[in-house]
Amino acid sequence: PHSSTAARPIVGPSLMQDMGDWDPLRESDVPAGDVPSDGASEEPVLIAGTSAAVARRDMERVVSDLGRKFAREAPWSGMPQSKADFSWHTPSCTLENWRHTDVKVQLGPGIAHVTLNRPDDNNTLTEGIVAGLCDAVVSLHSRPDIRVVVFSGEGKMLCAGRDPKGDSYGFNVKPGDRERQKLESEGQEALDGGAFPDGKINSGRLLQGKLWEAWAMLPQFTICLANGSAIGDGMGFVVCSDATIAIRTAFFGFSDTKLGLVSATLSPHLLSKTWASAAKNMLVLGQVLSAESAREKGFVTRVVDGAGEARGAVAQLAAEVAKCGPGAVQAAKELVLGVAGRQVDESVMFLSMALAARAAASDEAAQARAGERPWAALAIEPAR
Repeated sequence: PHSSTAARPIVGPSLMQDMGDWDPLRESDVPAGDVPSDGASEEPVLIAGTSAAVARRDMERVVSDLGRKFAREAPWSGMPQSKADFSWHTPSCTLENWRHTDVKVQLGPGIAHVTLNRPDDNNTLTEGIVAGLCDAVVSLHSRPDIRVVVFSGEGKMLCAGRDPKGDSYGFNVKPGDRERQKLESEGQEALDGGAFPDGKINSGRLLQGKLWEAWAMLPQFTICLANGSAIGDGMGFVVCSDATIAIRTAFFGFSDTKLGLVSATLSPHLLSKTWASAAKNMLVLGQVLSAESAREKGFVTRVVDGAGEARGAVAQLAAEVAKCGPGAVQAAKELVLGVAGRQVDESVMFLSMALAARAAASDEAAQARAGERPWAALAIEPAR
């Protein structure tokens, strides 16, 4: 309710003028959230463009707290992060000297095939599979010679999701001392940020988020070849890859809510593939969609009728990637990951300008200006 005292609208253009000399980095002597009380502090202040009013004391408390928040976080000082941090994991083997059996790696000219190899267990995300995926994904970040990565599975199912019998739902590997320290440090930051409401750091959940982030940020063009259905956390193969080719009989979805759970870690990646209402229905109702419905929702690129057609679709995509400069592909992915879903502000503008400038100054751009495109002559040959 309004006071009988006349209220002055200070939130609007006049406020912007009043803030002309305001320094958000200057700390006040007033403790956070506390404003001196006097007679004027109760004066109502109209919010411009509305009929609402708040006490001047409350308005000043909000401005004071926001000033301290901005001074602490300095959101204007950096660009959006579009590159993954790998200090949380050191691969136990190389792609050429691959030692894992639960995950297979096959290399070809310009391409890598990463295949889950526990068909009798529906390729559930056991500790062995997660360890293999971590090694493969982190290793691929340092392989500019590989331009396409195909993720798939042996058997009738792509991935049945996390292993309910495993520690931390299967998202667990045995880190070395350096990696353990990194996970503990980031775990404390996550705890301070409210990620663990029970007050206990769960490194398995943190690892889960790190793996999906590193997957989405791979510099190569990534293809999920869905040889069968993907359920729950198995959807990470679909939503973290750049394109998905699905067998028509495959199904996709999240049934977590029917088990009293929420598949929250994958939600940012799901929202990068489809619109909010579709994602909400999938997550809230535990929907499982057919391949064709998944294509209509945007997170399946193409639906095929069999393995032969699927291999042909992979070859077609690989041929398209071969026409593009590898560095430009990586920069384009960084651009999308850095700006998608963000408010257009200076940090987004600066990131866009920086990536455009980097691409324009690259050897690839210089070669193209000279009429040469040497990358197009390097074949990308998927396995048959």
